[in-house]
Amino acid sequence: MFSKIAINNVKRSFRDYSIYFLTLTLAVCIFYSFNSIESQNSILEMNKDADFMLTLNKLIAGTSVFVSFVLGGLIIYANKFLIKKRKKELGIYMTLGMSKSKISKILIFETLLIGVLSLVAGIILGIVVSQGLSILVANILSVDLNKYKFIISLNAVIKSVVYFGIIYLLVMIFNQFTISKYKLIDMLNAAKKNEEVKLKNAFVSVLIFILAVGLLGTAYTRILETGLRAEDSELLITVLMGVIGTLLFFFSLSSFFIHVVQKIKRIYLKDINIFILRQLNNKINTNFLSMTLICLMLTLTITLLFTAFDLKGTIDRNSAGSKAFDASAFLIVDNENEDPKVNDIEEYLKEINFHFETYEKHSFYSEYKLNLTVEDLLSKYLSSQELIDLEQNYLDGAISAIKKSDYNSILKLKGQEAIDLKENEVLVVSNYGRVNNALPEYMKNEDIIHIEDKAYTIKNESPIEENIKSTGGDEFFYLIIPDNFNGGLQLEFTSFNVIYDENYSEKSEEKFSNLFTDFLTDKYRDISPSLVIGKTKDQISDRENGTAALIVFLGLFLGLIFIITSAAVMALQQLSDASDSLERYKSLKKIGVPEKLINKAILKQSLIYFLVPLGLAIIHSIVGIRAVSEIFSFHYQSIIVSSFFLVIIYGAYFYATYVGVKNIVKNNH
Repeated sequence: MFSKIAINNVKRSFRDYSIYFLTLTLAVCIFYSFNSIESQNSILEMNKDADFMLTLNKLIAGTSVFVSFVLGGLIIYANKFLIKKRKKELGIYMTLGMSKSKISKILIFETLLIGVLSLVAGIILGIVVSQGLSILVANILSVDLNKYKFIISLNAVIKSVVYFGIIYLLVMIFNQFTISKYKLIDMLNAAKKNEEVKLKNAFVSVLIFILAVGLLGTAYTRILETGLRAEDSELLITVLMGVIGTLLFFFSLSSFFIHVVQKIKRIYLKDINIFILRQLNNKINTNFLSMTLICLMLTLTITLLFTAFDLKGTIDRNSAGSKAFDASAFLIVDNENEDPKVNDIEEYLKEINFHFETYEKHSFYSEYKLNLTVEDLLSKYLSSQELIDLEQNYLDGAISAIKKSDYNSILKLKGQEAIDLKENEVLVVSNYGRVNNALPEYMKNEDIIHIEDKAYTIKNESPIEENIKSTGGDEFFYLIIPDNFNGGLQLEFTSFNVIYDENYSEKSEEKFSNLFTDFLTDKYRDISPSLVIGKTKDQISDRENGTAALIVFLGLFLGLIFIITSAAVMALQQLSDASDSLERYKSLKKIGVPEKLINKAILKQSLIYFLVPLGLAIIHSIVGIRAVSEIFSFHYQSIIVSSFFLVIIYGAYFYATYVGVKNIVKNNH
């Protein structure tokens, strides 16, 4: 009997359950899709990288647990609103003699039914969506799409069933607890309760609003000045100012806004704008805390999506000049040991019996340290913040140098023309962002560099940004010096670069990959104590693509979950408020307000309610993205793609909410 009542209730109230069902289905879909990633063919191609797969599995597992808590909270929150909406119905059950335990059983069956339907629908949809995700993954990891296969991940299905089964179990327990607390009189009079307006005094609302804007403005200024480079305590203070400012903004917004609009009579008195404003005032004032949380989640969502979609391009752009060679290696020199077998990488390779084939073009070179620091050279042209940023890791370090003949051997290997340097000339090679901010100004005003007691003319007008070795996007700053340079030099690295013949690239790649792995495992420690580090271009690409993939997965997974959570909460609040406001809509109908105008009022309310937290979140995100612009160079492609996801999901919930509220009002006239 209980199951029949539950089924009939779900059928009868499907419109009420539609957003709840949609949210659960999308949540299961996304959960399955991202947990099936490890089974996708594009990922299986990277199984050779055990560290990557281990990191990926840990990341997905940890994120899934976090997402489960978020979705569990959302589903419990949604149930709370659904039960609130059905208080009167449940009260009627009680007046007919049904006990609370039997009502709880009905709710359990309803939850089970909705849960099973959404779980099945979500997994089916997830299987389809995960195939598209597999193509995205293949693109990020530069895996051959010809190896794509349609895959259903049994592990992801089991994980989805287990995680959501636990969530639904908690929802059932919550429902029983909620029903046990309700009194019959509260259920029957639920629709007659009005919202409690938190802030009534116009003057106080204006003061709080000004304080909120002041806090947000100060937080924006601080984060734009320091970015993410601020001390932890300073960054925490900035974030807290932003959070408190956002909270006070929504706390005071409705009262401040209504008092401002009241002054503009042509808007305030038009149509039924008075009714719309009063409705919005009640909603925002009552739900200011949840709107604050939604705004902050949307801020995080927008930032996550922007960075996720732009990361791959940013990595490729940053490392474009540092992959000129198929493989590079360097030996860290021990200046206290004069044995050439220890400090010369060419001698070291002979010692371990390693030889280059004729189809492996290569060049050897040495890197030195000058008696000159970045601070000595550029202190006048670096901002105070840049000086602080560089102090800890580079500012006090000596500038690196390479002799002209070694640099020309590198250029020859790449098929470029050799450069000529006079005895009093140097060449600047740098991609170091903060250094390059000051170098052009320095080179414009002071086209010489003083090294010890001698002045050297800078040969180039702007820094050459192409690296001398394949490093994988590392920042570098070198001076190319004459061969007969007579200043103080300290040998730091002896190195080599290799370019493979295309006909033997796979063979050479395997050869050098194995060599560099042997370096890492200290295979030759018994032969020589030298420390050698090497990377092939493919190893660098795999590492960078793996990093990009991990962050894209995380950004997309959390971003989509946060959009769904935010939009679902907004939708449920609107639907719940519509049920509570039915008497007000009936009053409008009684005094002759046409249905078209009522629908227009519902549209305006829903639109403003959805846009207010989104609007502030966009402002927060613009400031946040500007703050990390030194790390990510955002381009229009990432903006278009991330905006598409945001508009589609958030817009779908807005439209579903508008239709839902309109139907509630229409069907209860």
